[in-house]
Amino acid sequence: MTVSLTPVLLGLFASCSPSAQEPAPVAPHAFTNHLAGETSPYLLQHAHNPVDWYPWGAEALERAKQEDKPIFLSIGYSACHWCHVMERESFENEEIAALLNQSFICIKVDREERPDLDDIYMSAVQKLTGSGGWPLSVWLTPDLHPFYGGTYFPPEDRYGRPGFAKILNFLADAWQNRRQEIEQAAVSLSATLGQSFPALKSETEGLDASQLAHLQSEWVQALAATYDASNGGFGQAPKFPHAEDLRFLLAAAVRLHGTESASKAQEMALFSLRKMASGGMYDRLGGGFARYSVDAAWLIPHFEKMLYDQGTLIPAYLEAYRLSQDSAFADIARQSCDYLLREMRDPEGAFYSSTDADSEGEEGKFFVWTPDQLREVLGEPEAAFAAELFGVTEKGNFEHGASVLRAATTPIMAARHTGIPEQRASALAEEVRATLFAARSQRVPPATDDKVLTAWNGLAIDALAMAGRQLGEPRYTQAAATAAQFLLDHMRLEDGRLQRAWRHGKSQHAAVLEDYAYLIQGLLSLFMSTGEESWLLTAENLAQHMLEDFWDDSSGVFFNTDGRDPHLLQRLQQPWDGATPSANGIALKDLLILHAFTQDEAWGAPARRGMQAVQELAVRNPRSFTTTLRSYAWVVEEPAVAVVVGTGAADSLEAWRRVLVQESQYFDTLLVLSPHAKPNSDCSLFHGRTAVDGKPTLYLCKGQSCQLPRTSPVE
Repeated sequence: MTVSLTPVLLGLFASCSPSAQEPAPVAPHAFTNHLAGETSPYLLQHAHNPVDWYPWGAEALERAKQEDKPIFLSIGYSACHWCHVMERESFENEEIAALLNQSFICIKVDREERPDLDDIYMSAVQKLTGSGGWPLSVWLTPDLHPFYGGTYFPPEDRYGRPGFAKILNFLADAWQNRRQEIEQAAVSLSATLGQSFPALKSETEGLDASQLAHLQSEWVQALAATYDASNGGFGQAPKFPHAEDLRFLLAAAVRLHGTESASKAQEMALFSLRKMASGGMYDRLGGGFARYSVDAAWLIPHFEKMLYDQGTLIPAYLEAYRLSQDSAFADIARQSCDYLLREMRDPEGAFYSSTDADSEGEEGKFFVWTPDQLREVLGEPEAAFAAELFGVTEKGNFEHGASVLRAATTPIMAARHTGIPEQRASALAEEVRATLFAARSQRVPPATDDKVLTAWNGLAIDALAMAGRQLGEPRYTQAAATAAQFLLDHMRLEDGRLQRAWRHGKSQHAAVLEDYAYLIQGLLSLFMSTGEESWLLTAENLAQHMLEDFWDDSSGVFFNTDGRDPHLLQRLQQPWDGATPSANGIALKDLLILHAFTQDEAWGAPARRGMQAVQELAVRNPRSFTTTLRSYAWVVEEPAVAVVVGTGAADSLEAWRRVLVQESQYFDTLLVLSPHAKPNSDCSLFHGRTAVDGKPTLYLCKGQSCQLPRTSPVE
């Protein structure tokens, strides 16, 4: 089956002559459309466009059918640079808006609120054009079948792309005069969008320990095939952090200890994490990571910061610290946690979604520096020291002679080059960083998308709870607990199901699989850090909903959506990793942890079945399944559970905590820290367990087999 319409349309566009159109100036609030009542910052950015935008919903979809018009669906997000560009150039242009309003029903979607729609129509555009991205521009029949699409379109012919007005005129004409061809092509395209997973044979066997060890070595080699030995990471520019790949390698380094593959895995992971943190993708003043680097050396970032990147990279740096005991990794994790608490937290404790790349209309302006700016803030010789330390030059490495800050050299080397006493170097480096951060804080900051997403908060909760546990920082654990309670209070319906998004007191949109999977992961991490049973019980409750609403027992693969939305073209199953960890893979990991904690087969059976379902795909294409492969070891050999019961004092667990989070023998051990004994608890992890002889006590079990209680880490 081929979809022939789009190549025909593209060929005709290419043969047309340019017809430039200058955007007409629009007075503030001269127009108001149907987005004005929305809460998404991205949708509200378009509420006063002359385009007659609708949010996705029954009103717009019914109007398309009643008026027999195709739908123009525009999907983006608040921190998207090219989304802003297309708005300025086209959606604020009254002539282009008139073309849209006359011939199409225009719908604007925030991809972060509706990842289900984004997944479907991104897949369509990728099949049509061979690539995708945002802004996502898709034209649909009134029955929601896609027939043409792309990403950013300039207002007139530019960059080898046809002008947007030209596309609109051509598609309007095609809808009137080639309707049958369009509809046939659209239905045919829709039929190709979903991947069908066959029924899982009941006799399918999993891997044993020796097979897994052999395959893990092969998976390490598969990652090595695209590894950039010069700069770290995988592939060439643009370069994304791929935290799940790095976490898989860190786990493989422990599990394959003593082998060549283990050494290679450790080298790739640690080198990549060091290079990422030394380049401009890491915010050297404020902490936190940008979404990706536009170059292969991690130097120039795309400056937007996403909550999900912090939620996946903080655990990667914590695990690198655990494996290497290099405090530099702990510093990066700690600074990134502090960034979340300082800049990304709602007053009620949940975490915002992202910050833009742009400020004052320029990408990166908030973050970059010139030598003159350093001198103005620091004076000499500190400015020269800072320029050496952060690689700020007169020529610059970015636009307009400015420089993105990077770890250009060590404080001692910077001191040597600028005549500053070496004994002052380390302290001066911290002073300079703090002074520049304070000065930068006076600049006009990038806009913050302050909506709260359940899934991304789940990642942040997991990261912060893990940081509290690994670094011995209770404030991170407390921040995670506050965020989790916010989600449970504001984003859980009376029937126990979750909502996806919240802003300004309003929660909306049914949660998708990643919302459940990531939040359950965060709750389990909180239980491990605090020993508070409520987190475990809530995780079990949400896991039950997740199985009821998303689990496909026939194929063993979770659906992305719960099947309740009548306006969704398809119900997709996507068990592979994307920009965020595979929701299917995290869901299976959640079930494996719940089984380890409870020994309840209600969790264990679907977890094993789900792992078997993707085993063949994952073995063939490990780069797309590193989230799943990292926890596959727990199917072959159940993780141990280490419960430490304290004496009531918060610091009574400290000696055990340090041992259990540092020694590699406990890498696949699930640690639960309970400051208080709860011998009368109904939870089997605590029932009958006390602090023996009034000392903090370790209870270590694997499945039904337990060691004798230990009261000293050095026994």
